[in-house]
Amino acid sequence: MLAGLLQALSGPEPLIILPHDNPDPDALASAAALKYLAQELLEKDAVIAQGGIVGRAENRAMLTYLNIDLKPVRDLHLRADSLVALVDTQPGRVNNSLPREIVPAVVIDHHPAYADYRQVPFLDLRDEYGATSTILTEYVREARVELESKLATALFYGISAETQDLGREATPADIAAAQFLYPYTNKRRLAKIENARVPRVYFRAFHEAIERAVIYDRVVVSILPEVQYPDMVAEVADFLLRLDEVEWACAIGGFGENLHVSLRTTERDVNAGDVLQRVLGNESAGGHDMTAGGRMPLDPREADAAVHAAAVVRDRLLALLDAAGAAPRALV
Repeated sequence: MLAGLLQALSGPEPLIILPHDNPDPDALASAAALKYLAQELLEKDAVIAQGGIVGRAENRAMLTYLNIDLKPVRDLHLRADSLVALVDTQPGRVNNSLPREIVPAVVIDHHPAYADYRQVPFLDLRDEYGATSTILTEYVREARVELESKLATALFYGISAETQDLGREATPADIAAAQFLYPYTNKRRLAKIENARVPRVYFRAFHEAIERAVIYDRVVVSILPEVQYPDMVAEVADFLLRLDEVEWACAIGGFGENLHVSLRTTERDVNAGDVLQRVLGNESAGGHDMTAGGRMPLDPREADAAVHAAAVVRDRLLALLDAAGAAPRALV
């Protein structure tokens, strides 16, 4: 696989690595690893593009302590002949800033294929893996390059965060990758990332999310008209799933011109990604068995657009989960 990857990245053009717009640790680590491989094995200039924002405190700390640099995608002037690699996302998805007319040279992701990508020169989709960082770790091992401590720390944290410390959707490949990486990690920097300091607004947001949470039978939903950053909805959904009365947790929040949705479940026989795709549309959502996320555009001309759209999303979700007729109960 490594030979095919390097072949797809060959050529004089600099490499533009594009994770999804609001990258999480798995996306950031995967992008950093691909950049490192391109530089070490091909002596190729490479940049990691940022289409959205990095808002979560742990993710910002990751950038700071592991020296991961991001360049705004608007400053890179993407063209049809640009050499682009997508990591932790796929062409045509609403969660990345790749123009539809550009065919990426490389796509590496741990989500299932959402379309036919036969035109992509190098495609590595392993939806049986728990993290894209695991795939990149295998490339690093195959390349036999020196494993820098900061890169090892990034990849280890990417796997750990994506699989909740190897407890959610982790596979033997994820466990093997984490075991390989751990001795090379910088434990002090890893602790600073995992325990990143947060401002008071973070606690206000969680306070509001808890106050707004409503239980419908085995589903808990929290609608936030506005969030400080898109990843907040994922944090809230993860937190709400700890409630022992429910099997599904959904957080919905408006940010800018989009409504962001995160869905979590403890059920093993229902695919959260499939459920959210049915709610938002195939191109607007994706995920795995237990986790899913997506976004939909809001009409800027409509007053309280986020609130109205969130109510529609909530009602669709409850109908799919057979909880539409359940009497709503406030969480607190």
